[in-house]
Amino acid sequence: MVSITRDREDIEDGVVQLRFADDDNNIHDISAHDLAEVLEGLVAFTGELAKAGEFGDGPAPRIRVRAPKEGSFVLEALVWVQDNPIGAAGLAVAGTAGVAAAKSFGAAAGKAVAQAIGAGIRNLRGQKPVDFQHLDNGDVKVKWPDDSVTEVRRETWDKLQQMKRPTRQALSKIMTPLNTDADKLEVRDASVSDTTEEILETAADAVAIRTDYLTAIQEAEQSSEDERIFETEAILGTIDFDNTAKWRVKTTREGTRTATIEDVQFLRGLDNGDAIHKNDIFWLKVKETTIKEPGKNARTEWAVIEVSRTRRGDTDGDAHDGASDETPASEE
Repeated sequence: MVSITRDREDIEDGVVQLRFADDDNNIHDISAHDLAEVLEGLVAFTGELAKAGEFGDGPAPRIRVRAPKEGSFVLEALVWVQDNPIGAAGLAVAGTAGVAAAKSFGAAAGKAVAQAIGAGIRNLRGQKPVDFQHLDNGDVKVKWPDDSVTEVRRETWDKLQQMKRPTRQALSKIMTPLNTDADKLEVRDASVSDTTEEILETAADAVAIRTDYLTAIQEAEQSSEDERIFETEAILGTIDFDNTAKWRVKTTREGTRTATIEDVQFLRGLDNGDAIHKNDIFWLKVKETTIKEPGKNARTEWAVIEVSRTRRGDTDGDAHDGASDETPASEE
């Protein structure tokens, strides 16, 4: 699928506000450590969106912090998208008021960041869209069971669905106060000209609670592969000349397993008339790969990368398939 790159010059600056509050709306301060985590998370999350092309070609937006206002804890952080920060807009961060970040293109000022945070929260909850539409401008429009709509760049949507470690960690840091002082996080977007009070009067685009933070900080189970190379003496049991991935290898110390034969020179010799007889002994170099996927049992695969015959066995009869006289070892 062809990716449609945004023109950075067409991207307008904007505000997305994050408001942390307790159940009584009475938070007047938050931990300095938590605030630092939120700001670090905003920088990292914005960087991940930039990698997906949300801000067009070029580096991630620059983030600065406005002077705090007297009253309920409010900070406003600025994200500079354009080269000239004088006319650029930013990202608002507030305590009781919230914390914020931002960027926009066209008329949707901070919507890209706000929508991405909201979609990330829904992903953490395992929520599934009821409708999904690819738009001509390279965005995807997602409708949720509550009839709300998310519109983000296609690559951003894919990144949020994969929720790899950098994205997950950035999102969890944004929600850090939910583990201590705050009970909820409200996400809003707005234009640069809107004041903090005006933004707070609008409906939240997304709301996160403590369980969302706890889900985010859990280490996502990742697929993994471990490899090792070993050499062993072996008998080639079941042989399939039509499928090199179905050979049965019986080793002296490593057990018995179906393996793929990758030694091209050995296979070429068989094509040229070399025969394998019953009880031929071979010296093999084997690559063993152990694969673990989320929700599945680990499986082990063998690939024989080198084969050399060390002793000739019985010479009467045709090539032996070895199936009748093997005692198979356990195989994952």
